[in-house]
Amino acid sequence: MEVFIARQPIFDVKQAVYGYELLYRSNDRNCYTGEDGDKASLSVLSNLLLVVGAEKISGGRRAFVNFTKNLLLNGAVSLLPKEIGVVEILEDVEPDPELIEVLRSIRSLGYPLALDDFILRGNEHNPFLELVDIIKVDFRQTDSEERAAIADRFPRKGRIKLLAEKTETREEFKEAVEMGYSFLQGYFFCKPVIMARRDIPGYKMNYLGLLKELSAENPDYGAIRKLIEHDPSLAYKLLKYINSAFFGLHREITSIRHGLEILGEYEIRKWASIAVIMELGNDQPTEVLRLCLLRARMCEMLAGTLGFDRGRSTFFLMGLLSCMDVLLGRPLEETLDDIPIAKEAKAALLGKSNSYRGILDLVISYERANWVSVPELASQLGIDQGEMTRLYSKSIEWVDGAF
Repeated sequence: MEVFIARQPIFDVKQAVYGYELLYRSNDRNCYTGEDGDKASLSVLSNLLLVVGAEKISGGRRAFVNFTKNLLLNGAVSLLPKEIGVVEILEDVEPDPELIEVLRSIRSLGYPLALDDFILRGNEHNPFLELVDIIKVDFRQTDSEERAAIADRFPRKGRIKLLAEKTETREEFKEAVEMGYSFLQGYFFCKPVIMARRDIPGYKMNYLGLLKELSAENPDYGAIRKLIEHDPSLAYKLLKYINSAFFGLHREITSIRHGLEILGEYEIRKWASIAVIMELGNDQPTEVLRLCLLRARMCEMLAGTLGFDRGRSTFFLMGLLSCMDVLLGRPLEETLDDIPIAKEAKAALLGKSNSYRGILDLVISYERANWVSVPELASQLGIDQGEMTRLYSKSIEWVDGAF
């Protein structure tokens, strides 16, 4: 049985990451039917928490994990480290005296409790409300009136905090914050706020020029070195990356020129691109930058798995550029006109079907825990589904090391 694992960020109202919901399942759909459902869930949960490690995949932040009634009764919560764990009670779990007593015990151990997909009508006196610390409200399944009623019942300064789930637009994010929701979950943070070109800060346009040079087929490394050296912030970031544990160097790199000599053009080109992206995104939530790097690393690793060894840098750049509309506040098509990326990668970024797009679609589907499309896309590319989880875990570890 192969296990899929992904994580979805949960933000506070300042768009800082509070934690991640750890999403998991097996690729064997048959094992989720009938009496074997909870056994399968326990097996997947064991793989997630014992083999991969909750702290590793959550980056040490809060880890929200779903539990069925039987998993709660059978003590599966003990697999989750209480220092970071949040026990999420699924919406179809019915309260009864035995379960309430178990939840009291779990809470006394220090685990916060969250109630998933809450609807107020019919649940005004739900016994879970005496125990839970967080209530999750699905913004796809509720209307504005229902969300407001829940917010009135559980004000922000009260004991129970509200989490707006599946907030997919900036407008929904704003609505949730204004209503009094404390936490937000969804992909609103990677929706671009498009600005007129004249409103984009000049430093971002300068960095875009440097990224253009880095993306060229035959870049002028002398010119690149000088551009980096004349930007203290960028030079510091790049040297910090080069001297990190990524490279395992036995001596400190003291200059960009020295780094070029030791690491070679490919690694300098890649890490300079990352440093530029970090500078471009310094006014965005950190999770946007994590998403850029995660996509870049997964695209690069998948390309290597599929035998595109010579073109891995293009796949890395494709993943890195996939969030460029958010970082710059410009339509992606307009931004790509300024960057000499390979035609196939550019077409893929603009939604055209080709081998590059197949990899990007697979990466984004996995990132968003779309377990319906992941097996199909992986099969089309000839990627073992178990390999996807390994690549994802490795990419998460790599990305977390960059911050």
